[in-house]
Amino acid sequence: MSLFRRANNDPNLGLPTAQKHTLPMIRFFQENKTEVFELDRDGDVFEMFESMRVYIERNKRSYNYLQTVHSLNLKREDDLLQREAATAQAKDSERARMLEIERHERDTLVELQNSRLELLN
Repeated sequence: MSLFRRANNDPNLGLPTAQKHTLPMIRFFQENKTEVFELDRDGDVFEMFESMRVYIERNKRSYNYLQTVHSLNLKREDDLLQREAATAQAKDSERARMLEIERHERDTLVELQNSRLELLN
């Protein structure tokens, strides 16, 4: 078994003198004049799918049981509005939390000041 593993994990397996491919696969398509769609995979999933849909439909939209462009745009707009509302709510709650912390700190300082004044009297 160890002989099998060593043989199959050997870096010279196959054709050791063959050229190693160091270029990305995208270069092959670009050199052969094929349009390539590049997508940042770290983005928002909804936006990624919308970008792919626009790319696929760049020449013509196929209407094989798909939703209309208008309904897709409405869904996207609703999604963006929900995100905007969620962001605004998060900011408001953070602002309220910070005000509560400031109020608590101010009350603590007032209590400390009053206790010091009582000690002096």
